[in-house]
Amino acid sequence: MAGRRYADYNAALDEIAYLNDVLRDSLHVRQLAVQMREAAKVAKNNKWALEADYLEILSGYLRLYYSGSFNQFQKDSLAGIHIQDMRLIVQKAKKIKAFDIELRVLFHSWGIVCNYLKDYEMSFRYASELDRVLSAVTSDAFPPKSYFYSEMGKQYYYFREYETAKRYFEKSLEPPCVNHASSWHSLGLIYRNYAHDLETSDSFFLKILEDKPKEPDMPHLCGAKQGTTYQDVYDLWAAIAKGDLGVNCYLRGDYDNAIPLLQYGTEKAVEDNEYNYVYAIGKVHILSKIFLTTRDFTQAQLYAEKMHTFLTIITGDELALEYWVHYYDFMSRYFRALEDDANAFLYADSTAMARTEYENAFNFHKLHRAMQYVQQEKLDAERLRSETYYNNLIMISVFALLLFLLLAFLYRLYRQKQAAYRVLVVKTQQWAQAPYTQVNQEYSSDGEETENPESQTDDVNDLPTETDQQLFDRFNLLMTEQKIYQNPNLTLHQIAQDMNVNRTYLSQAVNRCTGISFSAFINEFRIKEAVRMMSTPKQKNFSIEGIALDAGFNDRSTFYRVFKKITGFSPTAFRGNLSN
Repeated sequence: MAGRRYADYNAALDEIAYLNDVLRDSLHVRQLAVQMREAAKVAKNNKWALEADYLEILSGYLRLYYSGSFNQFQKDSLAGIHIQDMRLIVQKAKKIKAFDIELRVLFHSWGIVCNYLKDYEMSFRYASELDRVLSAVTSDAFPPKSYFYSEMGKQYYYFREYETAKRYFEKSLEPPCVNHASSWHSLGLIYRNYAHDLETSDSFFLKILEDKPKEPDMPHLCGAKQGTTYQDVYDLWAAIAKGDLGVNCYLRGDYDNAIPLLQYGTEKAVEDNEYNYVYAIGKVHILSKIFLTTRDFTQAQLYAEKMHTFLTIITGDELALEYWVHYYDFMSRYFRALEDDANAFLYADSTAMARTEYENAFNFHKLHRAMQYVQQEKLDAERLRSETYYNNLIMISVFALLLFLLLAFLYRLYRQKQAAYRVLVVKTQQWAQAPYTQVNQEYSSDGEETENPESQTDDVNDLPTETDQQLFDRFNLLMTEQKIYQNPNLTLHQIAQDMNVNRTYLSQAVNRCTGISFSAFINEFRIKEAVRMMSTPKQKNFSIEGIALDAGFNDRSTFYRVFKKITGFSPTAFRGNLSN
C-alpha cells in the first residue's frame, strides 16, 4: 500500500486492520503496527508511522472498553481520554497533509461524541470540521466521502435541521455513491415531512424500487447476517420504500392503496431482522390510525398491539421516545372512540408525560442554537485574550468613532439642506397658487427659444400699449380658464389663428406685458400646473412622466430642465421634500 493512493487500498486497509475482531487482538495489532512503521521507513513517508499510531490507540481503547472491568462512569472517562488522543492524531495528520487519516479520525471521534457520549455541542463541532475537510477532497480520492455525508445527514435529520440534512444527503449521492437507497430514503422523508412535497417524496422512494441489483446473488458485506446477498438488501429497501409510499397515500387520503403498501412494508421489513423495527413502527402507527378512522376497531387494536411490541423491542433506541408519544396519543383516541373516557384520560395523561420526556431529550432546535451560542462565546473569549485581536479592536474602534463623527456631520448638513428645501417647496407652492405676476428680468433674457424667432422683438421691455394689454388679457384668459397650455403640441401660430390675430402682434403683446418670451410664459403655467398636481394628495402616486404629460410637456427631459430652472430644484427633489 505504501506509495499508492488511499483510494487504491482503502477497502483492503479497513478489512485487515480496522475490524473490531482484529483490533481486539493485541498481538495482531502489534505486528501490523511494526509493518506500518517499516513501510514508513522504506517509502520515506511519515503517513504510515501515523497510521500505526492511530491503529494502536484505537485498538487499546476498544480492548479496554469491551474488557468488562469498567463501570459506566469509567467508560465515559475513558472515551474522553480517547477523544483527546484522537485530537493529537488529527493535528499530526494536518501537518503532513494526510487528509485520509484526518477524515477517518474525525469521523471516528464524531461517532463517539454523538452516539456514545451524547455531547451534542462537541458533535456539531466535529460535523462542521468534517464538512470543511470533506469539501476539499473528491470522492475519487476519498471513497468513504459519500458514506460520511450520509451519516452526518442523519444526525442533522434527527435534530430537525432539515436544510442541512438535505444538503448532506444530496452530497452523499455524488458519484461514486454506494449507498443510494439510504440517502434516497432520507430525502424522501425530508420532502414529505418538512417540504410537504409528496410528489418529490414519491420520486425518491420510486428510485429505490428501480435500483435493482446487477448481481443479485453476490454476497453483501454490509448485510445484517451472514449470507446476505445484494438481492436481500434490495428486497429490504424495496419493502421500506413501499411502506413509505403507503404513508404518502395515507396523507393523500387514499386508504385503499395505502393499506396493502403499509402492510407489505411492515411484514417484509421485520423478517429475521430486529434492527428494522424502527422502519416498521411508523407504518404500523399509520395502519392503526387508518383503521380507527374507518371504525374497524379490531384491526386498529391489532396494529396498536404490534406498535407496542415493536416499541418494547427498540426501547434502547432514542427514536422510541417519539413513537411512545404517538402510541399513547393513539390509544387515547382509540378509547375516546369507544366512549371509554376513563382509559382515554389515562392515555392522554401518559401522552403528555411522554411528550415532555421527548422534548426534554430532543429539544433539538434550542439545543443546537444553544451549542452554537456557547461555542461562539468560547471562540470570542479566545480571540479577546489574544494581543492581535486586542490591537485590531482598538483600530476598529478608532475608525468607527471617526466614521461616526463624519456621518454625524454629514447628517447635520443633510438636515440643514432638507430644511432649506422644505422652505423652498412651500414658497414654490405659494407661487403656484398665486395669480400670474411678472417674473424677474434675469429669467426673461435667459435665451429660452420661442415658437418663432421672428416673434422675439427687440422691445420686450417697452411699456405695453392699450392694444397690447387687451390682446394679452384675452390670451391670459384662455390660459387660466381653458388651460390651453396643457396641450403639449400648442404653438404660437395655432393660438393666433384661434384668437384671429396676427402671431407677431400676439407675441409682442406677451413680451411687453410679461417681460418674458412667449414659450417661457407657457412653460411657467405648465410648471405651476405640475407643482399643483404634485401638491395634491390624490396625485402623489402618479409618475413624474405622467405629471409632465398632463402639465403639457412632450418629454421628461424638457420637463426636468424647465422645472429646475424656474423652481431651483428637480421635480423628484420637490416631491421628496413635500410636507405631510
